Amino acid sequence: MKNIYFIVLSIIVILYILISIRKNNLSVRNSFGWISFCIIMIILSAFPKSLDWLSELIGISYPPALFLTLCVVLLLIIDFSYSKKIEELNKKTTDLAQELSIIKAELNKTKEKK
Repeated sequence: MKNIYFIVLSIIVILYILISIRKNNLSVRNSFGWISFCIIMIILSAFPKSLDWLSELIGISYPPALFLTLCVVLLLIIDFSYSKKIEELNKKTTDLAQELSIIKAELNKTKEKK
């Protein structure tokens, strides 16, 4: 019975993500990880023994520890991708500020010549 709650929760999150994509609040590329995570949650909730089998295959004796590890790894991947995007945006902002300064300096020079 508990598994139904996780399935319903995952479906609600997927619907929220799809609504956010439709309203252009979230890009499809950024939502891919979250939707994948929700699908994995649905599969693990529908087939709870699959987590036991997977944890035994990997060699983890406590299956919920595997689930938490997978959650942490997914969040680290998402965090890393956002860190890369932030770094790209910082570089672009710096480049734009430098270009704007150059353009302003050239504009001031042309105004002084007149």
